[in-house]
Amino acid sequence: PPLLLLALFSAYLGLLIQAPGRVGSVHCTMSGLSRDILKWLQSLDLSYSVKNVKRDFSNGFLIAEIFSRYFPHDVQMHSYDNGIGLTKKLSNWQLLEKFFLRKRVPVSRELIDAVIHCKDGAAVPMLETIYTCLTSKKVHNVKPQNDDELIPPFARNTASFAIKESIRDSELITTLADESLVKEKAASVLDDHTMTLRQERVSEPGRFPGPQPQRSNQRVAPRKMPVEAPSGQIEFKEVEVRTIDRNIVQLRASRDQNSSLPRSDGADDVQDGGEDSDAKVLMVQPITKVLNSIVATSLDPREQRLLDPNKDAIVSLVDRLVASKIDVEYACQVLEGVLAQCEELVSSFVASPKEFWRMFAVFTPVLNLPETSPCYSLVLRILCDVGAKMTEQDAFLSCGLFGDYGLPKIVPLLKAKPAKRKGLLGMTYCFCEASMHLRVIKALQDQLDDMSCFLQCIVILMHLESGFSEDLLDLYIYYALTGLGQQSASLRASALSMLVLVAETSHLLVMPMLDKLEAMKEDGWWEVGAQLLRVCAALLRLLSPQDEQCNRVCSLVQDVIASTHSPLVQKIGISCLAPVLQSHTAIKDAYTDALKALNERDFSAVMASPKEQRYQALGNSLAHMPILSPLHSLPPILVAETLAQKIADSGLENLEPEHVYILEQILDAPFDPTEETRWLAVLKDLELHVYVALADDEICGNIVPVLHRWITYLEDRAFQTLPTLGKSIKLIFSADQQSTPLECQKAALELLTLLKNSGEKFAVEVNQLLAPMKQELRETILAPLLKDV
Repeated sequence: PPLLLLALFSAYLGLLIQAPGRVGSVHCTMSGLSRDILKWLQSLDLSYSVKNVKRDFSNGFLIAEIFSRYFPHDVQMHSYDNGIGLTKKLSNWQLLEKFFLRKRVPVSRELIDAVIHCKDGAAVPMLETIYTCLTSKKVHNVKPQNDDELIPPFARNTASFAIKESIRDSELITTLADESLVKEKAASVLDDHTMTLRQERVSEPGRFPGPQPQRSNQRVAPRKMPVEAPSGQIEFKEVEVRTIDRNIVQLRASRDQNSSLPRSDGADDVQDGGEDSDAKVLMVQPITKVLNSIVATSLDPREQRLLDPNKDAIVSLVDRLVASKIDVEYACQVLEGVLAQCEELVSSFVASPKEFWRMFAVFTPVLNLPETSPCYSLVLRILCDVGAKMTEQDAFLSCGLFGDYGLPKIVPLLKAKPAKRKGLLGMTYCFCEASMHLRVIKALQDQLDDMSCFLQCIVILMHLESGFSEDLLDLYIYYALTGLGQQSASLRASALSMLVLVAETSHLLVMPMLDKLEAMKEDGWWEVGAQLLRVCAALLRLLSPQDEQCNRVCSLVQDVIASTHSPLVQKIGISCLAPVLQSHTAIKDAYTDALKALNERDFSAVMASPKEQRYQALGNSLAHMPILSPLHSLPPILVAETLAQKIADSGLENLEPEHVYILEQILDAPFDPTEETRWLAVLKDLELHVYVALADDEICGNIVPVLHRWITYLEDRAFQTLPTLGKSIKLIFSADQQSTPLECQKAALELLTLLKNSGEKFAVEVNQLLAPMKQELRETILAPLLKDV
């Protein structure tokens, strides 16, 4: 009857609502929270209503909002993001974890990780702890007894479901990134599940059948089988043997691929199939034959006679090279020949993985040579060229072959030779296109099995990237945050260099980390301070001065500059902060202090770096701290005044080429008429230095446009310095002209000619300057200028 059906349906719904576990997945998601906590949450008037406890509290935003109601000055909501991405979750909880330590909130790291990964039974205990901590009230929960009895036996958790619930996907790239930890946790879950099953056998014996009765060994009379009448002759079909028209390599290629990197077994899988593919595999020319022919044509005959006749010529050559028994120049000639024939080698590798393995076996010993060796550089170029060409032809194959044969060869070098990491990792990316970089990083981590070395490698790999996908950027951010927490100062500095790239990609991903960055300003290691300034400079390029977070970044810059006494940190700060100095005037005073703190040598080294050239600072993270000349970002008069002061303080009597370069660059910019007096003061301070530079054959040609530009700009006010020019002319064209370089005489002639052609009043001044020396200069190259004198 309808009423009976309705009653049964209502009872079933009641069972679903009451039963936890998979059957109760549709039950009210607020179950588990006590009435007191529910009323407390409603009284806080949170910006988002709680619908699913396990999910809504996983990103920490609502937790932060709860504490902001009690500690409004310590927890500011603009620092938290209500997003669902793993990066945003980790950032929010890092801020909260610091706050918990400061306020002694008893929330463990294990509980935080469980909440982040939406584990069952994690959010409710955390809320109860927070409720007790903030209200000083205890939570009284009335839990039903024997919850498991409400779940039908067929609906209880299986082993696979228990593992799935205990190990989330997000954990595999954070707390369980190590494969051994995953295995340990899975084994623990299986043990717990087995124990539960044993307890069920004891508590519910009726569900399980008892032991089967033993069969009797007594023989019984056999039963009689019915006799069938013969129905005719039985015929058997002939066995058909199907021939296989594929080779063993093609059969291997048809297997499923389950490794982190693509397997290379399919390398010999030829598209045409059949007899053509077999013929193509058989026609592959061994690379040793190709390499031996290159040795025969490129190596000096006398050196060829010294090679071991029992080995391939290329193998014997490499052995002699590693043993330093052959001239490096001869070996380089052979390696250049190999580089020229990379196209032919690639064809062999695509057709046969064995030849690819053979190439790495031949050239790996050369990679053990010092990184300064030209042979090491050539072999690295050969491998990079091979990788690039193979990736163009078949990216999947290239990455798979390198993962199988190349990566195991370079892992020992990555561990033992830090100076070779950049070149070797750059070669690694040549074999793998951008879409496979995540697989390469995972494979590298597995094979290195050394977190410190892996973090140094991950920094280099990030700086080799041409672009970032969302997943790749999340991965790099995770390892950057991991590096910031390392004890090694160089690892912390390298992790900060990763944040520079993150900030350049999206500064909003770095802003939640400001608390962590501010805590590092007292680190004490110069590389950490230098990288902090680079991170701040990257943020200030994208932040508006009106942004509420901009003041914190500027304050961090001021604190780092004020606390450092390292010239390297000051030089890096001067270089990277110059482009933002005009828009963020709050750091101008700190920047000027850093500029004045440099001595003359360091100031000249920073300023004289050509615009297109990058000078690398020393240090463990040297590849990630470029110094670019700030000349074109600073006011020219500020640079000129600082240079004059540095030269005066150092007591230099003559200008160096770096000084002349700096003057050339700043005087090439348009002059500000309001700064004329300041430019005249600088000219007076450097008067003797710039005019005497005409007598220096190394810089006389470059000082001419500097003096001409300077004098013509100041006009009459510069004429008071021309007597010093006259003294330099006398020095250059003295009685003993043979001792004066001809370059200096030509430079003096060029300057005087330019001045005389700059206008009538300049011509008058030049004539007056040369008049007293007319007789002495008649026999010099200045004679044509004396006609009007």
